[in-house]
Amino acid sequence: MRLRTTWPAPRAVLVTARGALDSATAGDLAALVSDRLWAVPERLTVDLSEVDFLGVAGVRVLLHAALQAEQNGTDLQVVTGTNPMVRRALRVTEADRRLALSTLRPEPAPA
Repeated sequence: MRLRTTWPAPRAVLVTARGALDSATAGDLAALVSDRLWAVPERLTVDLSEVDFLGVAGVRVLLHAALQAEQNGTDLQVVTGTNPMVRRALRVTEADRRLALSTLRPEPAPA
């Protein structure tokens, strides 16, 4: 899995994941998201639109991140794009009921 962090706007963080998000890689995402939440951004977006496998360990990371974000007062959004595999994994685990999902990434702030 490849992870990338960008700051599309002031006080907003975008974490983009590519590849498989499973028990072998979920710890990497958890550490990165926890680190980004430590800075207490107003919004943290996790883009999974290019993830080709989302396992239960990855779903757990997202649910834990949602709890951390709520405690910090951070708005957490998970971007699924049109990725049917990610959307299905979130639906089957009922994580879609607890996460704020979007099909679109946030627009960058004007320079």
